[in-house]
Amino acid sequence: MKRGIAAAVALLVMSACGGGKPAPSPSPSGLGAQLKAMEMDMNTMAAANAAASDVIRASGDCDAARPLIPTANARLDEAERKVQTSTGRTTLNALRKKVRDVAENCP
Repeated sequence: MKRGIAAAVALLVMSACGGGKPAPSPSPSGLGAQLKAMEMDMNTMAAANAAASDVIRASGDCDAARPLIPTANARLDEAERKVQTSTGRTTLNALRKKVRDVAENCP
């Protein structure tokens, strides 16, 4: 029994000290790369999201919303050129649709 416990402890110590298999090197196409792309998309879309949110908040007052629409569309266009993920593109399209809806309701 004591030998089994000693063997288990030795195995744990070896694996904790790097005696086990080496960790795989990070690959540029793995989960880490996807997370990095998502983070970059979030940073890229921050200004576009803020501009679209301003338009959406002002949607009840067309006089306030109209001047905000061109800025929102410009920031959405800029973000569209930089977005890398499908989730980012989907979010961008949803924001664009909301801005377009306000523009159509406030001619």
